[in-house]
Amino acid sequence: MGLAYFQETGHYLDFIDLVFLQRQENPYDFSTLSSTAALEHKKDLLSKLESGYLKILQEQTFISDDTNAEILHLPRYVDIEEHRHDFFEIVCTIGGTCLHRVEENRVFMHQGDVTIIPPNVRHHLLAEPDCISLTIKIRKSTFDSAFSVLMRSNTLLSAYFSQTLYSRHYPNSLTFHCGQDKFLPELLLYMLAQQFEKKRYYNYVLDGLMTTFFSYLVQNFEDTIELANGNNAMNERMTAIENYMRQNYQTATLTSTAKHFFISPAYLSTMIKKQTGQTFSGILQKIKMEHAAGLLKETDMKVEQICDNVGYQDTTQFIRTFKKHYGTTPRRFRNKCGRS
Repeated sequence: MGLAYFQETGHYLDFIDLVFLQRQENPYDFSTLSSTAALEHKKDLLSKLESGYLKILQEQTFISDDTNAEILHLPRYVDIEEHRHDFFEIVCTIGGTCLHRVEENRVFMHQGDVTIIPPNVRHHLLAEPDCISLTIKIRKSTFDSAFSVLMRSNTLLSAYFSQTLYSRHYPNSLTFHCGQDKFLPELLLYMLAQQFEKKRYYNYVLDGLMTTFFSYLVQNFEDTIELANGNNAMNERMTAIENYMRQNYQTATLTSTAKHFFISPAYLSTMIKKQTGQTFSGILQKIKMEHAAGLLKETDMKVEQICDNVGYQDTTQFIRTFKKHYGTTPRRFRNKCGRS
């Protein structure tokens, strides 16, 4: 439809107009776009966008209930309005060129570029006529789980993922430059086929392929990572604080962390709450539980040893906290992971 509109008018089809046309009996009758009904539709939708009603797209609307991710082909000849969403989006350019604006940064994505856009970040995609790009919409909870191991690695990558999950608004995207790699396009197209065909257990297959996708990216292209230039000094400081907490999670306290950064505990507590919407103790507890889950999956350490390793003196309190965080006890969690 976008191509037909472009051939007739020489312009890209506005996404709002596309939505209107898809509801018409003859969606290829572009003359209806000048009708009173079309103009009222556009006016109403733009009013909702400006008021914030549709400004942040919700995962329950764009990701099916029976899956953790949705894969779509980025349409050509269609101009999708600048927007935000409460889920992660991955843009994978298989061929051609895609214009991508993230906050104030404007870049052209080329073959092999894979860009991660965190929740609540304003962005705009515009596919060039030769562009072949896929977008993957991923629930925030799924993204958190998929990268739980990477987030314990104390690298630039772990700092980025942690910040995107803890911050209310982290205005940076991250791009892997994969060049002419042949495996990733094949993997992505196979994932798209799984979603399209919906064979039995396809959602479980997709989850496994998604883990493979991320692991392959980090394994082979971590040294190509490019972080978009941010202009928020507070976010940079919060990243440093969160990194400190990750490296010293066993002994870190609000007071010791504040002392390390030469600020008062009260100021640190307020800053964390303002930047992330969470408390210092809440973030520290999450970090400890991530480490505990990793040790349960990857080692044969006893629960009592893991309790001590992550900085808990009371095993009962540790088990209670772990169950509250993961919905099950440490031993059952380990059994589900295939370890006894």
